[in-house]
Order: sequence, then C-alpha cells, then structure tokens
Amino acid sequence: MSRSKSVILLPAVLVWSLFYGVIGGLFFKLLSVYEMWLMSNRHHIRQWKRYPTRHYQQFTTAILIGRMGDKAWSTLPVTRNQITQQYARAPFPYLVIMCNTLLALLYLPIALLSGAFNGPSFVFTQIWQHRVATRSSGIGLQS
Repeated sequence: MSRSKSVILLPAVLVWSLFYGVIGGLFFKLLSVYEMWLMSNRHHIRQWKRYPTRHYQQFTTAILIGRMGDKAWSTLPVTRNQITQQYARAPFPYLVIMCNTLLALLYLPIALLSGAFNGPSFVFTQIWQHRVATRSSGIGLQS
C-alpha cells in the first residue's frame, strides 16, 4: 500500500520541488550575494572608521611604493614627507567598495544559475527524507 502511495506522490513532489526549488534557489542565492556584498562593504567602512591611523599608513605606504620605483633609497624620507604633506588623511575607500560591487555583480549570474540547478534537488531531498522519516517512525509505532 505504501509503495503505491509513494508512486502516486512522486510526480507531485517532483513538480513541487522543481517549481519551488527554482524560485527558492534563485531568491536565496540572490539574498546570499547581497549579504556578502553588504558585509564586505561594512567591513571596509568599519576598518576605515575605527583604525584611521593604520589605514592612513597603508595608504601612504602604497603611494610611497608607487613613487619610489627605481629611485635611490636615500630619497625615501623626503618622498614620505612629501606624501604626508600632500595627503592629510586617508580617503574614503571608494575604490574598494566599487570593486566589491563589481565582483558581486559578476558573481550574481553564476550564483543564480547555481541556485536554479541546486534548489530543486535540495527541496526534493528534504521532502523525501521527511517522508521516509515519518514513514519509518510510523512503522516503528505500529510494531
């Protein structure tokens, strides 16, 4: 009896898992990409606000490395002094936030395809495991 019930329920479970799995997979992958983008940007803004001297030192060191190039090491203190006079504080991390946004937009189609393909299998597995668990617990109670 239960075998015929499983055969009857299988098409309905397949259709439901395909419908709900694709929609749910797309939605939850979109949500995960958004959360990843938001947390990364918050992290960089928080670092910029909480540790301004460290951020400023990293910023001036990066400019110093770019300006030094093939110059003699004896010009290092003069160049560093020029950079600290030119830049009073580190700028807001616009470039990092823009790069995070670009990477999130590049990753979004891949994540959506992944959600569209993995969502139905996840929903089907969850429904079928729940059904097997309730069936096995029901058999255990009867004996």
